[in-house]
Amino acid sequence: MVQQDRIGFKGIVTNGFITILAFTIWRVLFNNYSKEVFDASASAIGIIQAVREVPGLLGFGMGLIALVASEIRIATLSIIINGIGLIIAGMADSLWMLGVGTFVMSIGFHYFVSSNQSLLLRFIRGRESGRLQGVSASWESVAGVAGTAVVFFLTLFLGYREILIGSGAAIVLCGMYLTFRYRSNRAAAEQPTFKVERHYWLYYTISFLRGCRRHIFTTFAIFLLVANQGLNVEYVALLLFATSGITILTARQMGNLTQSLGERPILVGSSLVLVFVFFGYAYITSLYLLIGLFVVDHVLFGSSVALQSYLRKIAPKGELTQQLSIGLTTNHIAAVIIPVAGGIMWDTLGYRTTFLLGAAIVALDVCFSLLINPNKAKAIPALARE
Repeated sequence: MVQQDRIGFKGIVTNGFITILAFTIWRVLFNNYSKEVFDASASAIGIIQAVREVPGLLGFGMGLIALVASEIRIATLSIIINGIGLIIAGMADSLWMLGVGTFVMSIGFHYFVSSNQSLLLRFIRGRESGRLQGVSASWESVAGVAGTAVVFFLTLFLGYREILIGSGAAIVLCGMYLTFRYRSNRAAAEQPTFKVERHYWLYYTISFLRGCRRHIFTTFAIFLLVANQGLNVEYVALLLFATSGITILTARQMGNLTQSLGERPILVGSSLVLVFVFFGYAYITSLYLLIGLFVVDHVLFGSSVALQSYLRKIAPKGELTQQLSIGLTTNHIAAVIIPVAGGIMWDTLGYRTTFLLGAAIVALDVCFSLLINPNKAKAIPALARE
């Protein structure tokens, strides 16, 4: 039997590393796997991606599960589910089964995100929210580099199916080990709650809008490079490898900037830049410029630490997991519809329409981010947050 310990910052980072490694392997392979093996259309890609977001839409369920199970237990079991999903995707003999595997993988991924993020925010003490979130995000970028390197190397010897099945089995074993490795992170007397509060409305709204724009870009940006620019899987892997390598440094700096400048400047500034990124994908045809904009989007995705830092300032520790799970749900409300709608718009009106929709959503995100003022948020005693 594995000796059980309390989870610390290294354990939280390890959990995140394993999950992002698994997700990156799936992400690098997905577009080429679905296109080359199943000849998937943009609409089919959109439908599968919409199915992938259903567990995120049901993210509030994680908050309910957290009423009876600790965050660390949810996180480690989610890693196991993630690996099982990769195995099913690798064994798929149709687009329908690929969708099933993607759905199972997504259950593990989305429930892990809220539980591990809650572990991190609960662990943070004092004013280090931005810095430690940046360090954690930096290690997730390292996992992205490792994932793309694994795919790039293994595609020299193995097919898509073998890579998915083998990596899925390894992730399952890691999750099983971690499940026995860590004890509950909660105190015996802690009583978690689950409720939707009016004073969190701005957090919910921004989570929703950022989910809309993120899912347009993650669904269709690489697909545009594959379908319109003819990028093969090796170059997709290299692109994600380089992007993850860059964000190893920028994620940590984004956390430091959040800590020094505050949440509002980071959220507003990043969204303003993203308006131009979406316009670029709508009208630019140069592969090299599109790759540059792809990197910019991934760098600015690190601004999500500012939104979580804002939540930590306005929420007591006992409500963090539940509010993160509700935020996950609001983040994914439109994500279930937008990939399908974006795919249909792409097929009927052209790809530009899909990315112009993203630009409009990001512009709206700027407007709501300007309303953030943590100094006037609901007062939460410091000890309650700690």
